[in-house]
Amino acid sequence: MTNVFRSGSPLPFLTALFLLLISTFAWAHHGWTGYTSDIETTVVVTELHLGAAHDQLVATDSEGQTWDLVLATPNRNRRLGFDENTLSVGDEIDILGRLHPARPEIKVHCIYMNGETAYTYYDFDGTTSLSKHSDRDQC
Repeated sequence: MTNVFRSGSPLPFLTALFLLLISTFAWAHHGWTGYTSDIETTVVVTELHLGAAHDQLVATDSEGQTWDLVLATPNRNRRLGFDENTLSVGDEIDILGRLHPARPEIKVHCIYMNGETAYTYYDFDGTTSLSKHSDRDQC
């Protein structure tokens, strides 16, 4: 049997590199730490991407800026009633969220449509993201 961990084998280095990259991506993806300031704006939904790691919307504001809007995980959203019937492409929505400092991305706390709350980001523990990352408790 060949010893893959013998001196000169690239396997230990490649394994360590792989684990480092995976942990870096996981850290960068999760949490609200990198989102630095609150933003409230009105946008029009141009794309719905429900599924994968997080539900996501793409929307455009009145200045023509395209925004990636990051929502909670699909399972959590569906359990709380947010699905493909909640919003449609072309809907004008008001959002409250946290702005990413380096790219046009907003982690959404709340979505309002026609003056009503259409979406609230709930964390895994049942609290709202808004209660943890702002001075407000509810949308």
